[in-house]
Amino acid sequence: MANNQVTVYSSTASQWAGVPLLGLAEKDMKEDEYKIEEIDLFGGENFHPDYVKINPNGTIPSLTTKSLPKPLVDSTEILNYLDQRLAGTSLTPIDTRTREVMQRLIGLVHSDQMGTNLILLHARNKEEMEKKQSSMWNEFLRNRQAKLEKYGGENPELDAFYKPRIRMNGAVNKLYNSPVGEDHQTFFTQSDAMFRDFAAGLQQLDSLLVLPYAAGDELTLADLHIIPWLSHAMWGAGGSQVTDFEPLEKLLQISDHGFTIGAKIKLWWSKVGERESFKKCFPVLH
Repeated sequence: MANNQVTVYSSTASQWAGVPLLGLAEKDMKEDEYKIEEIDLFGGENFHPDYVKINPNGTIPSLTTKSLPKPLVDSTEILNYLDQRLAGTSLTPIDTRTREVMQRLIGLVHSDQMGTNLILLHARNKEEMEKKQSSMWNEFLRNRQAKLEKYGGENPELDAFYKPRIRMNGAVNKLYNSPVGEDHQTFFTQSDAMFRDFAAGLQQLDSLLVLPYAAGDELTLADLHIIPWLSHAMWGAGGSQVTDFEPLEKLLQISDHGFTIGAKIKLWWSKVGERESFKKCFPVLH
């Protein structure tokens, strides 16, 4: 791989960008063999037509290298590629049962049920909505809408990409920029149900964890997917320290009064937190 430099398109604002970064750190890839291309996710630059040509989903991360016929545009396939191509201990277990557990864990944190945009963008009542409206997430949504409309207007040949996103982002952007009233009630009801589902998913995660690592005795691909997802959820809930579970727990208890972060999740988090890759990529929650 030394003659085929890898470019990873990343963003400090993207949770899934942490997956390949952890992979690069675990595999100890040399710095002259890859470069990080930062995309301004908060500013909506993942919607720039030049980036959409690389990643037709407009999502982060992406990976390009001369040895591939086309870019990799999903964190799962990117990490699989790095694991298969780079030297070092494999992160893919040989044992069938362990591999099945690993895949279930990865599938869970990537499911719609566990999407962390819920933590960042949703509200369940007038008080939460007004706080969101005065937060940085309002600017985030406005930036996205402005870039989608700008690039969509300039690139009509990409209507299939821009038009659905203009509608979807526009609907949430409208809620953020209108007085809280009857139009918000359906959003509140849906959000409350989604928070309960998210809490149930965390309980499922706790039950699936094998320990000491996610799928058993050794670090696997699953750990490298769960770390950035959980870090993003904790950060979005207001966590200030890497071990600060309380804000996320309290946020979910509003919808599920008896919810607590499971003991196995905390033990696993402590274990992966000892690794140099974790310390390098997650010195703080993000």
